[in-house]
Amino acid sequence: MNSPTLSTNRIESLDLIRGIAICGLVMTNSIEFGFGSMELFYPLGIEGADRSLWTLLMGLGSGKFITLFAALFAAGMLIFCERAEATGRSPKSIYLTRLGWLFLFGLLHAYLLWYGDILVTYAVTGFVLFWCRKWSGKVFMIIACTLMALTVVPLFLGALVCQFIDLSDFDINWNEIFETIEQEEQEETEALTGSWWQQMEVRGLYTFITHLLGIPFYLFWFAAMLMSFGMALAKSGFFDGGWSPGRLRKTTIVLLATGLPLSLGGNAVFALSEPSPTPLLLGYAAFYTGIPLLAFGYAGLGVMWSQRGRPGFLRRGITAVGRMALTNYISHSIILGFIYYGTGLGLRDQLDLHQAMLIVPLIWIAQIAASTWWLKRFRFGPLEWLWRRLTYGSLALKKKTPPDLQVAP
Repeated sequence: MNSPTLSTNRIESLDLIRGIAICGLVMTNSIEFGFGSMELFYPLGIEGADRSLWTLLMGLGSGKFITLFAALFAAGMLIFCERAEATGRSPKSIYLTRLGWLFLFGLLHAYLLWYGDILVTYAVTGFVLFWCRKWSGKVFMIIACTLMALTVVPLFLGALVCQFIDLSDFDINWNEIFETIEQEEQEETEALTGSWWQQMEVRGLYTFITHLLGIPFYLFWFAAMLMSFGMALAKSGFFDGGWSPGRLRKTTIVLLATGLPLSLGGNAVFALSEPSPTPLLLGYAAFYTGIPLLAFGYAGLGVMWSQRGRPGFLRRGITAVGRMALTNYISHSIILGFIYYGTGLGLRDQLDLHQAMLIVPLIWIAQIAASTWWLKRFRFGPLEWLWRRLTYGSLALKKKTPPDLQVAP
C-alpha cells in the first residue's frame, strides 16, 4: 500500500491564496444560488443601485477566484508529483487514484447538491495535464495564451463585423429574449425551491448536459487554459517565493493595473449599456482578457502578504480555510443550498442583491472560525482526510503530525 508523501512543511502562500479563492467563490456562487445562472453573465432583472453593485462585484470577482482555484490545483499537482519522485516512487498510480476519487466527489456534489460543480472538470483536465507535467513553463504559457486567444479574438472579431453590417435586418427583439430567459429561470426557481426530488429534476438534467456537452466543448478547454497558466507560474517560482520581492511587486502592479480596467470596464460596457451585439461582444472580450490578469494580480498580493512577517489572526484564518479547501468548497453548496433552496429557507429570488451580499461576510466568518478550530485539533479537514484515506488506504484523522512530518497537499 502506498503511503503519503512526506515534506518538510506546507507552502503557506499556496494555502493563503487558496483560502482567498475559496472566500471569493462564496460571493460569486451566492449570486448563482440566489438569482440563477444567467446572473453570472448578465444582470437580468437586477436594477437600480444593485445593477452597479453587480457590475462591481462581477468585475472584481467573476472568473478570478475560479482561476486561482484551478491554477493552484495545477501547482499542487506539480508539488505532489515532485515530492513523490523525490522519495523514489512513481506518482502515477497515487495521483491518478487521487483524481479518480476527486471525480467521484464531483459527481456526488453535482447530482446531490449543485449542478455548478467544478471538481469533475478539474479531475478530467488534471488527468490530461498529468501526462504533460514535465513540459517547460514556457510551453505551458504558450498553451495558455493560445487558448486565451481562441476565446477572446472571436469576440473582438464579432464586434468588428457588427460595425459593417446592418443589424436591423435581423430584427433582434431583446425584450422577447429576456422575457423567455426570465420565464425559464422562474420555472427553475419553482423547482429549486420545492422538495429535494423536485430540485433533482433540474439539477440532474443540468448536470448531465454539463458533463455531456459542457466539459468536452468548453469547460475542459477553459480549465486547461487556467491550469496551464498555473503550471507556467508554478514552474517559474511565482507562488512559492521563487521570485525576488522587486520582481514580484512590479509584476503584481502591472497585472492589477491592466486587469482591473479590462475586467471592470468590460463588465460595465455590457451591464450598463443598452443591449446590442457590439457592446456585448466588446465587453465580454475585455472582461475575459482581464480575468487571468486580475486573478494573478490577486495571487501576487497573496504571495506578498504571506511573506510579511508573523501572520496575524486574519492571515492565519484565511490560510486555514485554504488548507481545508475541499471541505469548505463543498460546504458552500450545503450552506447556500440551505439559504436559497426549498430544503432550507427557500430565499432564491426573494432577496435584493445587496441583501444577499450581506450574508457573504457571515459565511466567511463562520468558515474562518470553523477551519481554525478544526485544524488546531486535527491534521486535515474532514473531506481532505477522507480523500487521503481513499487514496492511500489508511491515514489517522486525530493524530497531529510534528512539523517535520507534514503530509504534502
